[in-house]
Amino acid sequence: MSEIVFEIIKLIVMLAALVIARYLVPWLKEKIGAEKLAQIEKWTKYAVEMAQQVYWPQSGEDRKAIVTEFLREILIAKNISISEGQLDVLIEAAVKEMKMQENTGIIVESEVEIEEEINQEDVTEVIV
Repeated sequence: MSEIVFEIIKLIVMLAALVIARYLVPWLKEKIGAEKLAQIEKWTKYAVEMAQQVYWPQSGEDRKAIVTEFLREILIAKNISISEGQLDVLIEAAVKEMKMQENTGIIVESEVEIEEEINQEDVTEVIV
């Protein structure tokens, strides 16, 4: 009788391991990737708004270069890698969103979460 119970428990453990390997691990990887992407989007929005306010006299290409370099250094500091094309798309999307908000008269306030996520030390290291 105890041998049957042992085999049933062994079967349940194997099924649990199969379910974890098949469904839980990919879901966690996807969730972590989505969270990193959301974090990068916030940083991009912050950097675009900063460039718009601080570097207004410069051309759009110069502001984009400043934002790209700023984001690249933050991503390196946070050990996150994305392609140049992906970074370019995120910057363009943030600029388009900012322009749409300006055209509709929506006032956008700075998000406190962004300042909490980007530690002052990280920003100081990037600037220096």
